[in-house]
Amino acid sequence: MKKIFVSLLATGAFLLVTVLSSSQAEAASQKIGVVFSESSEKYANTTHPGGTYLGQTVSPKVDYSSTYNKELKAFLLYQQQGFNIEKIYEKDLNNLEALSQYDAIVFAYTVMMNHQQRENVKIYVRNGGGALFAFQTARNESAKFPKIGQIDLSPLIYDVDSWVMEWDNLTEVFNARFIDDIVLGNSTVSNINTVHPIIQNATKELGKSKLNLTKSDQEWVEIIKPWQGSTATPILYFSNYDYTSKPQTMKKNEFGAAHAIAYGKGRVVQIGFKIFDYISIDAKADWQDNENGVAYTTTRGDNDAKVFMKHALNWTAEDHKGNTPRRYNLSLYSDGVQSYVSPSGQFVFYSTVTVKNNGNVPARGTLKVEILDTNGQVVGQGHERYIPGLAADATTDNADRKDVSTHYEKYQIFMPGNLAAGTYTIRTSFIEGRDDRKNVDEKFATIAEIKTLTRSKGSTKATIAAVPLFQDVTTSTSGYYDIKNLHALGIIKGNNGKFNPQGTLTRIQATEMVLRALGITASSSASMNASDLKPSDYGYAVLATGIRYGIISLENDKINAHQPMTRADMAHALVNGFKLQGISSNTFADVPTNHTYYKDIQALYALGITTGYADNTFKPSGTVTRQNFAQFVNRTLYANSK
Repeated sequence: MKKIFVSLLATGAFLLVTVLSSSQAEAASQKIGVVFSESSEKYANTTHPGGTYLGQTVSPKVDYSSTYNKELKAFLLYQQQGFNIEKIYEKDLNNLEALSQYDAIVFAYTVMMNHQQRENVKIYVRNGGGALFAFQTARNESAKFPKIGQIDLSPLIYDVDSWVMEWDNLTEVFNARFIDDIVLGNSTVSNINTVHPIIQNATKELGKSKLNLTKSDQEWVEIIKPWQGSTATPILYFSNYDYTSKPQTMKKNEFGAAHAIAYGKGRVVQIGFKIFDYISIDAKADWQDNENGVAYTTTRGDNDAKVFMKHALNWTAEDHKGNTPRRYNLSLYSDGVQSYVSPSGQFVFYSTVTVKNNGNVPARGTLKVEILDTNGQVVGQGHERYIPGLAADATTDNADRKDVSTHYEKYQIFMPGNLAAGTYTIRTSFIEGRDDRKNVDEKFATIAEIKTLTRSKGSTKATIAAVPLFQDVTTSTSGYYDIKNLHALGIIKGNNGKFNPQGTLTRIQATEMVLRALGITASSSASMNASDLKPSDYGYAVLATGIRYGIISLENDKINAHQPMTRADMAHALVNGFKLQGISSNTFADVPTNHTYYKDIQALYALGITTGYADNTFKPSGTVTRQNFAQFVNRTLYANSK
């Protein structure tokens, strides 16, 4: 089917009829952005000395070829192919709303991004955007741009700490583990089959079964491996070469040179080689370094590369209804829990903890074990270990990189030998977040296990037992696992052994739960101008602290501490407290765009924290039960891991 566009010229003398194919018409109607990264171009042109940093050898930074030329090639290529193309700059990466106006975004050699920009891109794709990443996107940390005369630390993984998280918070978008940067000589990139629509459409247009891109000299390529069961599908392969710098790793036709990936509601194409080196653009433009848009003389496959890039962008940008749910799913349990009194007289507790990633997103964080008395105070020294990466992949076939999904931690905790008889709580938790992240919305416990440690008077050993859940919460209770996890985390307390899951949640109870989830202690110095609550009243510090962090707001100068928490207020509390981002085209029938908390409710929907009701309503004025709020908080913990 074709669409016909008729244009009346200014003279009115005649009609110009242009016949476009449906794919051309769709391309013209889509809004595509090409990122022009000022810092990536600046970085390409800098040189820095080598050296040693924290025992790591840092190679000298040499002058790279122009990043701007690759960006310009992408822009002009897609312009010539009929796409509705615009330039995007680094400032736009700082704003999720600015990104969300595009059907797809092209990142051509965008090496430099910061943590927040990567988070925005991640959420943009998760919300339904398309992205095409051409070679080593966002590997370097722009916040650590090297200064003149100093060694270049920006590509080191000293913040990320693990190859599992090679691209920091953007890693989960690629659904893959980083394997290595490898040099190939006299190499060929081609497809093995034509199953994927990108390859089917490209080979059909080219009139042949295989794409063929060759490079006669040496080049660096980036090798990644999709996780087991991931949505990352290799569509081009490193199919042949005469030389490789890593023969023990590299195998012909084993690693993808380009991958098509579904993430959330969006689509991604990742390209692990310098595809723009193969492409020649015939256009007068402000080319840098006298390159003039021509392909490298050592490459062959200009037309194949152009057609591939066209259909890759078509696939990422086209309207589709797919949704690959993001599953943050860790398990944590202790084995062999024992205790004894050492010869020095100290009371020793020891165990082995297993943390396993059962989901489809990588995780990293701090494993923490602490023993608490009946007042919730820590006894003894506790134990902490930062785990830099738990891959969403149980395979261990890459022996030189132990990027696996499971971590085993043996530890022991020393406590006073005169530990009083009584029952203590052993809480083992996983605090999600990069080790250098300090903000309350970027580092918080997501899962936990609790046991009791009971010592009888005069005993040299202790009895270890599981902690029973609330009497009124069973496995048949909706939200059972959410309630169980929040109980283990210490976020919900209950009363007299009961949780009252169907009870209405008050504003003070909701605020307290969110503060606990964020690891924030109510501050006695916090204040508020509420006409219905005095500083000496119960809950004043909690609510005043909640106002400080934007979790709750005054209503007509009142805090309404014991009034029910509404669903709209809940959305506001979670979005503000956890700094959630999410934009959705879905509109609930009872939440107009001028609703005070419209954006907050949309964010919860976009992140899958709420789905609303079957009749497409959200019921913003409806009250929230304690059970419902536990579900929302637990989903938020999982949805917001970065």
